Amino acid sequence: MYHRGLRFLRKLASERGSISVLTMGLFLILLLMALILTDISSIYLAKRSLTIATEAAVQRGMQNLDANQYYSGEYNATQMLKNSLSSGETDPGIPIDCSQGERDASEVFSTWTSRESSLTRENIRTMGMSNFQCDGFQIYIESRAIAQIPIPIPFINIREVGIGSHAGAVGERATTNNYYGFDIG
Repeated sequence: MYHRGLRFLRKLASERGSISVLTMGLFLILLLMALILTDISSIYLAKRSLTIATEAAVQRGMQNLDANQYYSGEYNATQMLKNSLSSGETDPGIPIDCSQGERDASEVFSTWTSRESSLTRENIRTMGMSNFQCDGFQIYIESRAIAQIPIPIPFINIREVGIGSHAGAVGERATTNNYYGFDIG
């Protein structure tokens, strides 16, 4: 019995096969890192898709010109004289119809989520506008989405991640040398 215990201790102290245990351990770490990087890449692609949708919604909302405000007092002789003498009003930008802009921005998100084929690749479950701000000259939109993780890691127990994005835009008039129909430059 004493020899049996001594033989066991000798085998235990032997370094034979230690490289294979080390190799298996490193392989498991490498596999775990690949799973984590796959999940991170999937979340990144979902975030990129949400940002693109948010920027598209802002651009679509900016296209709604408030024609009454844009053309009010624009083309009269008094305003032309003030602008010629550089004592006229400063240009705040292009006026936007905020209510129509919000409807168009919401439509972009509903259209974006109905395209199942592209969203399935990014694993986005829900997407929508969470905040819309418009002061008549600029639009700011915040959006939220829930992205599903393609390979849930067992010990983390996270199956989906909430992501957000925001974008804003200001409409500006292009500078020109054509004032009230007269080309001066």
